[in-house]
Amino acid sequence: MGFFFSQGLRKKGKPYFFWLGWTPRLTVVDPEFCKEVLSNIGTYPRTALPIHLEDLFAKGLVSIEGEKWARHRRIVSPAFFLDKLKAMVPTIANLASTMLEKWKLESENSTCKEIDAWDEFRALTADVIAHTAFGSSSAEGKQVFLLQHEQQCLFFRLGVSAIIPGIRFLPTATNRYRWKLRKQITFTLEGIVKKRVSLPSDAYGSDLLGLMLSALREGGQKNLTMSLEEIMDECKTFFFAGHETTSVLLTWTVMLLANHSEWQERAREEVLSLLGSRHPDADSLNHLKILGMVLQESLRLYPPAVNTSRKVIKDQKLGGILIPKGTGLTIPILPLHVDCELWGADALEFNPLRFANGVLNACKHPSAFLPFGGGPRICVGQNFAMMEAKIVLCMVLQKFRFRLSLGYRHAPITRLTLQPEYGMQILLEPLVYSQVGRVFQAGSRASDPC
Repeated sequence: MGFFFSQGLRKKGKPYFFWLGWTPRLTVVDPEFCKEVLSNIGTYPRTALPIHLEDLFAKGLVSIEGEKWARHRRIVSPAFFLDKLKAMVPTIANLASTMLEKWKLESENSTCKEIDAWDEFRALTADVIAHTAFGSSSAEGKQVFLLQHEQQCLFFRLGVSAIIPGIRFLPTATNRYRWKLRKQITFTLEGIVKKRVSLPSDAYGSDLLGLMLSALREGGQKNLTMSLEEIMDECKTFFFAGHETTSVLLTWTVMLLANHSEWQERAREEVLSLLGSRHPDADSLNHLKILGMVLQESLRLYPPAVNTSRKVIKDQKLGGILIPKGTGLTIPILPLHVDCELWGADALEFNPLRFANGVLNACKHPSAFLPFGGGPRICVGQNFAMMEAKIVLCMVLQKFRFRLSLGYRHAPITRLTLQPEYGMQILLEPLVYSQVGRVFQAGSRASDPC
């Protein structure tokens, strides 16, 4: 899809109209107009999700609009405040450590071990969201993830047949299985939420569900309420969006660092200088500047969503163009991220230094960088995703060098998010450290490196 938009920008200039099925769409590529569209959610509301995606996203923040969205956002947002997220750092670090210990054991008898980083990071981020969202109910939370993953696989197996009007109501074998999955997810989540709600309010806990319930209790004085069904819908959104975004960010970042060993070494040197072999804590994460730049550059080149859509609910002028009511708007995030006019002649190259002075100074317009969207509907979990990615990458760099396997095929594909179609095969080389005073330095094995 990003390639399609890039070709369109070159051929037709900017902006331009095209037809998506029977719906006229305007591609908005001027960053100032992107800012206007994303900022005015009343004039340009989000395009409704396709009906066949409702099982995945339910009626959570991603899909709802208007007063309901505003109410949910006010209740959910406090759970993602940085001061609340800091308490989750040890949990994330411990889960990452378990994954890395497994890698270490598997590579003990060889100088290098091949893994599929895409599979590994999906499993890890599912564990992380299960523990940070549901705490003591993490086992049931992991079950929700497995069921949602099966829903996602089912959606892609259906292909174009999923959008045929009315087909989702027919009692076909596929639909019966889809209904069964939905029922199992609802049953599991209902048990988790009811169990938590039955506790005294001071025992809700510090996981995402507990924080949301606490905010809901406090918001009751301001008429901020949510039904049991609405709480479960937000839990579904937590789970799907929470693991999907971070797993793709980790995967593409590892690919880029494997391809650019000089940046891998710079990031590792920063981590070792600051932490040695210690797990990162909330305070140390703020000092990992190079790692932060690397993650931002990864998001620029491989944003989780390659575009975002809005609609025009009344005749509206945008940049001198009169847009009729009912027109769809597409903001092509990926082409914006690699536009040489906005990012410079090296826009297609991996250069984390462009973020050395922060996101606002990385390009000619801040709205040319939209990995988490923009405006009031910017991703509520972006701080969580970045924190988790920093922790995991920091710990990977402490333990391993890595490079791409010869079996890796570079084939980004959009499946709700931008994913590697054939996985991400990398070769791991465990690092050996010698302690000199308080400084840890990378050593080498007696055998040849991979």
